[in-house]
Amino acid sequence: MSRLSDDDLMILRELQEDGRISYASLSKKTGIPSSTLHDKTKRLISEGFIKKFTVVIDGEKIGLNNIAIIGVQTGAKEFKNVAEKLCDIKRVVYVYETTAEFDLMIKVRAYSRNELSEILNQIRTIDGVDDIYISSVLDVFKEEQTLPLNKI
Repeated sequence: MSRLSDDDLMILRELQEDGRISYASLSKKTGIPSSTLHDKTKRLISEGFIKKFTVVIDGEKIGLNNIAIIGVQTGAKEFKNVAEKLCDIKRVVYVYETTAEFDLMIKVRAYSRNELSEILNQIRTIDGVDDIYISSVLDVFKEEQTLPLNKI
């Protein structure tokens, strides 16, 4: 894996703030020539530092405000299969392998309690899911899609 230069980090920080920024505007903000920015951005994409350019949507404004954090217990043999099946469920937005009490931690966003209940039932029926532990989210104080980019 390549190391990130100070210029790379500056570019990534600016693109996290506004992925639609033009090379001309990015050049003004960073002091890096547009042609260099184009080459550096292409490299950051090809090396996988930038996965994709996307839009961050406010889940609450569109009604996806029924949120649950769920601990999932699995059997060791079924662990990967369970993780893959969880990734296929549309309302599951995060799937993490953990070292804590649960094998997997997931985050679900649903439009209604009824939809959330249906998703929980779907999770329970996955082969290899031994048990689930559900925590409903009452309020969100911070939910970032950006990464803290400091000198590495």
